[in-house]
Amino acid sequence: MRFSLFLLISIGFLTACGNDDDIPRPDISDVKINFKLDRFEQDIFALDTAQLQMGMQSLLGKYPMMLPLFCNEIIHDQSNPNETPREALAAFLSTPQIRHLYDTVQQVYGDLSWLEKDLTRMFRYFKYYYPEKPTPQVITMISEYATDAFTAGDSLCGIGLDLFLGETYPGYDPDVFPFFMRRQFTKDYIQVRLAKAVAQNSADGPPGQRLLDIMLHNGKELYLVDCILPEVPDSLKMGYTRIQMEGCYANEAEVWARLLSEKLLYSTEFDKIRKLVTPSPNAPAVFQEAPGEIANWIGLRIVKAYMKRYPKTTMQELFQMTDAQKFLEMAKYKPKRV
Repeated sequence: MRFSLFLLISIGFLTACGNDDDIPRPDISDVKINFKLDRFEQDIFALDTAQLQMGMQSLLGKYPMMLPLFCNEIIHDQSNPNETPREALAAFLSTPQIRHLYDTVQQVYGDLSWLEKDLTRMFRYFKYYYPEKPTPQVITMISEYATDAFTAGDSLCGIGLDLFLGETYPGYDPDVFPFFMRRQFTKDYIQVRLAKAVAQNSADGPPGQRLLDIMLHNGKELYLVDCILPEVPDSLKMGYTRIQMEGCYANEAEVWARLLSEKLLYSTEFDKIRKLVTPSPNAPAVFQEAPGEIANWIGLRIVKAYMKRYPKTTMQELFQMTDAQKFLEMAKYKPKRV
């Protein structure tokens, strides 16, 4: 049966399925953090280019990690290994296209008080699960489309606002950013992309190369994203349209059955399983209409089945379980049929 055929089920029922009600919502009223969103892009564009070295020295106090990272890695001219940080920043600030991009970002995101509020809540949840970790400095930036969100250890997070200007923004080259990616270049995805970067930073890589290893590892990361963004719709957290998300719930049992029948679960042929676990417009190895990363979503469903059976498992303990086969057996995952 093809994936799209199941969408004939009533929208009301599917919407109910899509409202995942097993996301933990702990009480964070007593979790206190000091959080402020720093506008790195505003601070560097406010520098006097005639006294750039002096201005950079002054900014180092506020951005001891970000300024060197930005100048030495993000905007550094790779064809000129001798380029100094000051030269890199001077070239960046004087490029007309980048100045126009900065002006556009300020027009769209001049006020980010709403994002600061959202991220404060997100990092309070994160502090609940990882009380020993520091609350990172979080900065906004423009990178000429180099990055949407990143972490640098536990102390720094960055958000590339120029990759959230809307799917129709003319600066996005469709050959570099196909539509299924551009569809997520909106304000609704900012905290989602950062949450995924934080989750990835909180875990080691997959313990093996089998699809089962990768999808369970990615499912754990998605579970952490669920836990620190419990109010965000699951379609946004997966990067799916509403119809795609509804299709996943409607076809969960069929997708799981196809993974088993096609002997994909234990495959290590990355070319064969790549679209199941990495961003892609579809995952034809399962169903032609199935969205990319659908195996990660199944991995999330398995993780939730495990946590339902063992609710006292801490986030740290969850990520320390590296035996994928044992984890699957303990989860006793049984996909719902609708």
